[in-house]
Amino acid sequence: MPYRDPEKRRAAGREAVRRWRRRHGQQYAPRRRQLDHERYAANRESVLSTKRQRYASDPAFAERLRLSNREWYQRNRESRRERKRSYYAKNADKLRAHERERNRRKYAENPRAWLDYYKHWRLRNLERARNYGRVSKNKRRAAAAGAHFTFEEWEARLVEHAGRCAYCGSMERIEADHRIPLDRGGSNEIGNILPACRHCNRRKHRRTEEEFRAILQIERRAGLVAS
Repeated sequence: MPYRDPEKRRAAGREAVRRWRRRHGQQYAPRRRQLDHERYAANRESVLSTKRQRYASDPAFAERLRLSNREWYQRNRESRRERKRSYYAKNADKLRAHERERNRRKYAENPRAWLDYYKHWRLRNLERARNYGRVSKNKRRAAAAGAHFTFEEWEARLVEHAGRCAYCGSMERIEADHRIPLDRGGSNEIGNILPACRHCNRRKHRRTEEEFRAILQIERRAGLVAS
């Protein structure tokens, strides 16, 4: 006999759905997730706007949501970390390329703020910065594969540039800079070497000569460095 009470009918319906999901949930779960993702992608802005409005207007809802999120993160901390590690291992090159592109864009927008950020970060994280340097040095040595330019070739290259930095013209603390960094496929032969002052060499870091000169050109246009 059908339930006359609407609440009992709804409860019976929910129970029927739960029983169906227990029997068939594993079979249909991937398809359901795909449909959910497709609906979210098609209505993303509308969904987010509705959530923001409710979050701002209903403090009780906002607090329940924060509590629920914290509990979920605590329960799934290790599994989330493992998924992140696995995803990064599979997509490391793509993620690093995206990060480099984002950093270059931010640097081009405000070079001085970007340089100040890294300067302060290094002061706060001296040991970590040194470890990055040690790892980078080991990678460069491995990439060189034993090849190296000679002292005579280096002297000739210095004469070509009148003993000056190829980027800013300084004669202070001149070092050998790789036009294409070793860890990006460059060689350790003299054709890939330019004289650079320590300041420019450190700033250039893992950029190619072309990338670094483009940055210097942006700074000159903005009046941040001398022409």
